[in-house]
Amino acid sequence: MPFTGEPLRALLTDIVTPKYVHSLMESLKCGSVTNREFPVLTMGTGVRQILVVTGFSINDYRISNTLIYMLLNRCMNHVYSIPTFSASQLSKWTIRVIPMANPWPFNSWDVIRGRSSFYSMDDEGIPVRYDALTLRSRYSIKLHNFVHEVNPELIVMLVSSEKWSIATPEPIRIDDYNTVSSDPADFTHHFSFESYPTILLSVPEDAEPREIANWVIQLIKEHSTRAQESKPLEVVVRVHGDIDNISNILKLHGFLVGIDGDKLIIRANNKSQSLLNALIDNNLIEHYFDVEISEIHLQ
Repeated sequence: MPFTGEPLRALLTDIVTPKYVHSLMESLKCGSVTNREFPVLTMGTGVRQILVVTGFSINDYRISNTLIYMLLNRCMNHVYSIPTFSASQLSKWTIRVIPMANPWPFNSWDVIRGRSSFYSMDDEGIPVRYDALTLRSRYSIKLHNFVHEVNPELIVMLVSSEKWSIATPEPIRIDDYNTVSSDPADFTHHFSFESYPTILLSVPEDAEPREIANWVIQLIKEHSTRAQESKPLEVVVRVHGDIDNISNILKLHGFLVGIDGDKLIIRANNKSQSLLNALIDNNLIEHYFDVEISEIHLQ
């Protein structure tokens, strides 16, 4: 744990581990923090829930550190210069921050330093950001379950990129932000298909913490949303793989699944209809799962 006696210096200098973040927040009694391996930081007392997520890759560490810094600055009465959440925001919103959605590379920096092919992988070689459908990584399951448990009004996803941009994944438009062609297998897009309005903020790798903090603060507000209409479909698929495992994963996505021999009968609830339609329209259910579509019915 680097710079244990100077936590703010650590956050402005280099990568910190999930355990370091957990112990730091606990020792300073800053908000609430859960899980030493997969920390979730919570601040605010508002009835409206917002989730801020980053850290799918080690390249996101400046964003992760800025979010942690913002919470610490609030707890330490603005001792430091980086902007933080306002009292008004914290009275309206409960802000939950997942700074390391894929914690393994943050834990293993000494092992993977300079080996960029590992920056976005978990300890089993799974690229967590793109595991939103198959949920093979234990971190994918943690993130997916947590979102459904919290049921946030808004999700803000932050990822490192070459330049600043702000967009909303289809099928939910937010304000007048640009929309992006969405991939249900990409966690930064996925929850929009499950009826959670999502903003995707791309952050240059050399962005200053003050800039990142200001953007996050601006995004935590009321937004107008417009969801695309989804036609209610039912799909019957023939399963070639492990029918119980495939059925269980589909149920985690909110689908209603019935088993008929070697077939699955799949329907969607109100929140997951857009996801089912996207899987069918783009042949993704056959691509990601060992199944073959037999029938599609309009309900």
